[in-house]
Amino acid sequence: MSQMHVAKLVLETQSPMAITAGERETSFDSALVRDMNGLPIIPATAIAGVWGHLAQHLPNNEKNYWFGSSEKSSVLSISNAVIHDQNNRPVLPFMAPEIIGNDSVLSVCALVRPYHRERVSLNDRGVAKDTGKFDQIVLPKGVRFSLTVRWQHNAKFDHTALFALWNDRQMAFGASTRNGLGQVKVIASEIKAFNLDSAPEQAEQLQQYVFDRKVPTQLNEIASFSHDNDRLFASLPLQALDNWRCGSGSELLGRNSGMVQDDLNVAIKTYSEPSWTWKNNQANWVLATPVLCGSSIKGILAHRVAFHYRKHAGIWAETMAGENHAVWSSKPSALNQLFGYADEADHDASIAGILMVDDCPLSYEHTVIRHHNCIDRFTGGVRDGALFTEQLLYQPRFTVKVWLKVQRESLDKQVYQALLDTLADLKNGLLPMGAGSGRGNSVVMADSCSPWVVNAQMLSVSEDVA
Repeated sequence: MSQMHVAKLVLETQSPMAITAGERETSFDSALVRDMNGLPIIPATAIAGVWGHLAQHLPNNEKNYWFGSSEKSSVLSISNAVIHDQNNRPVLPFMAPEIIGNDSVLSVCALVRPYHRERVSLNDRGVAKDTGKFDQIVLPKGVRFSLTVRWQHNAKFDHTALFALWNDRQMAFGASTRNGLGQVKVIASEIKAFNLDSAPEQAEQLQQYVFDRKVPTQLNEIASFSHDNDRLFASLPLQALDNWRCGSGSELLGRNSGMVQDDLNVAIKTYSEPSWTWKNNQANWVLATPVLCGSSIKGILAHRVAFHYRKHAGIWAETMAGENHAVWSSKPSALNQLFGYADEADHDASIAGILMVDDCPLSYEHTVIRHHNCIDRFTGGVRDGALFTEQLLYQPRFTVKVWLKVQRESLDKQVYQALLDTLADLKNGLLPMGAGSGRGNSVVMADSCSPWVVNAQMLSVSEDVA
């Protein structure tokens, strides 16, 4: 019996996504992958690569059956994931430029730079490295895509476990997925079977179904598939003790009629990003949503974990007095398993870390405008004409989520202790998280209104830890 299965999936980005074409864009370090319309896509090769990697953990060698090997072709036929317009419809292969320009979603995504994040490398002291800045072009959060997957039925293998992998946190696409980017969620899905032997007319129905632009909007069959590989290591609800800011944004938050003109000319603002929200299959553009980027969180955690590791390993400044700058500015190699390592000289020596962090949306009560004077560092007096203002959020709340990839090797005991010590510092208000920590603007503590969860038993440690 020849039975064909077809699955239609509708994805929505839960964070900005950067699937690059390997080329440089003018004034930027990367360029997005695009289709013939100039609109971003998720290539089928990227989907198959991530999906196949996660399928390695399926039992009975199912991965080779579904995705093939050097001796056998893949069973799955995966399409590119095409973008949806403002009415939640997948785009056509060829679209007139005026149609794209009149659509609120497509017109933004067709831009050379829909949005970008400014990134910077940090040294061992937690400050920016010289020439370490780079820009990353991304798609904003809330973009929808749809794709089609086809395969021929085989009674030996059930597709349930395979499609349950779409509920895994690691089902993410593009760059910096371990730093919060590229997260997607299946918001609608449908799987249909067509029996081509007993009902030949179903061949025509199959063809119509595959090429039909209609996508499921209410049904989400994949969401019901159980997934046992939940790797959430820590859920850390935090609240700032006072005024707080992160990054440097371009949009004024919480603007109201009571603000005077001087308040509108704010020099330093909290970082925020635009996004789309969907209601009744219509896209709505949200101009500024404050967010603490996962890359910022991971950099802060990595810096403090390195400090605690050196404490447990007995690596003191006195014993490193004769070392050169390269040794001082590099993190301990024992942390490579946790945070990863990029070897510029030998690419094969590079490894991806097992620790992953999500972007954190912020909720806050109101904003505060604070006025500052620049101080002359030689005289200690106020510099003429150097008054500037800063917008701060008052006691915002956010939840840091830390995920762990399945470990192939046990974690070093001292790295384990350093990670737990870092989370304890965060809970007790000893680890500032945000900007302006030197002025007291970034002090956070555990939010008493939500549970503090750390699943320490998830870590496989080389030695027993009391």
